[in-house]
This record gives sequence, C-alpha cells and structure tokens, in this order.
Amino acid sequence: MKRRQRTCPDNHGFTLIEVLVAMVIFSIGSLAVAALLTTSMKANIMAHHRSFAVAFAQDKVEEVRASGTGACTGGTASQGSVYFTLACATANGPHGSTNVTVSVTWTDPSSQSVQLQLRI
Repeated sequence: MKRRQRTCPDNHGFTLIEVLVAMVIFSIGSLAVAALLTTSMKANIMAHHRSFAVAFAQDKVEEVRASGTGACTGGTASQGSVYFTLACATANGPHGSTNVTVSVTWTDPSSQSVQLQLRI
C-alpha cells in the first residue's frame, strides 16, 4: 500500500536560489569586515610605532633641555623587530638661542619618521 504525501497549499519556505543569494550577500559582507579589520590592525601598529618614536624623541629633548646642547647625540632603540634610530642636530638660532632638531626614523615598511624641534 502506498502512502499518500500530503501537500500544504500555503507551504512557506526558501528556495535554493534565495538561500544562495543570501549566502553570497553574507560572504561579501564578511569579506568587507575582514578587510576593515586588517586595515585597522595595520593602522594600530603604525600608531604604536609612532607613539614609541615620539616618546623616544621626547626623552632626548628633555635630556638636551636639562643638560645643554652637549647632550645632543644620536641613539638607537628597538621594540620587537623594529629598530628606531635617533639623530640630533643643533644650529644657531636668533638672539643667541640654539635650535635643536631631534629626528627618529624606524625600520618599518611604511618608512615613517618623527621630527621634534626645540629652541633653547
């Protein structure tokens, strides 16, 4: 004896095409979020390196301010695999003052640098 399959006239559901379209839309959204996450992580790392470089330069500026222009020497520092190089230069300024320029560069693919200037 064969069983009869009942059908509901008001059968509500999703078709295969609707499910595929929803999956494609979800995939595109997921890829966009992943790209945004990657970009924000790179920006965060760059900001961290820049903050370290500014602090490194600020320490040298404070040292020069406290000890005089004789303390204006170069230096290096590292943070993880990134190496920071500090260069310090002096020049005669107006009215007997001295201009001090502290530059910090680091080994990052973006090749950024920070420069602070001080007049003593």
